[in-house]
Amino acid sequence: MGKSTKRYLKMKLSFWFILFMPYFLLSQKEYDTEIESNSKPGILWYMTFKTSNKPKSRKYDRFVLDIFYSDIINEQNLSKKSLNSIGVNTNIINEFALNKKNTLSIASGLGLSFSKVFLNNNFVLNDQNRIECFPSVTESGYRSNSLNACNFNIPFEFRYRTKGWQHTKIHIGGKIGYQLAFKEKYYHSDPTRNYRITLKSAAELLTYSIHARVGIRNYAVFASYNLNPVFKHEESPKLNWLQVGMSISLF
Repeated sequence: MGKSTKRYLKMKLSFWFILFMPYFLLSQKEYDTEIESNSKPGILWYMTFKTSNKPKSRKYDRFVLDIFYSDIINEQNLSKKSLNSIGVNTNIINEFALNKKNTLSIASGLGLSFSKVFLNNNFVLNDQNRIECFPSVTESGYRSNSLNACNFNIPFEFRYRTKGWQHTKIHIGGKIGYQLAFKEKYYHSDPTRNYRITLKSAAELLTYSIHARVGIRNYAVFASYNLNPVFKHEESPKLNWLQVGMSISLF
């Protein structure tokens, strides 16, 4: 190999080394490996734009799904005990640590709730936006009917957890929400005959509730209770939503 060829290879290697040297220098970061390996914050945690190299305690429970059984508390036994009375809350929450280990924190964010409860009675909306109840008459063609609600809300929570990623946790909080949709649905043997009737004009549009979660890491038992009644008219049935189920934290 001639001297000119060797000189050319040296120049070429020097060129590539100088070109990529800033990349290697800037990419060498000192990560806190103990925090990175032991945090295990959630299933979707590593879907992030920037990996943290700061020795901070991880945040938890920022994308929470509450899967629950729905019921309405009332004195007239208007709800039917049905395994199909299932609902779900989706919560996107940011928490703010109150201490260095992040064992105490407060949290808030946005949520969307879908609730459904099957009924023993028909709810009929009259001209005064009052709900009247009539016994279900399935001989008229339908098999069952349910109350369906969609609620946009802002959750607030006080959170406590023990140290470490294998921690136990307690969340206590509440929600202020707005009723986006409120309907009664009738189910027929022929699904093409199913239909919905809106009851939103009779419902309390502003809602407020309390809730709690108790669990281990990504899983918890969940319960929620609406403090204000479902319907706003004084002569309408006095109903309050109750939700009991489990929570799964994906992020």
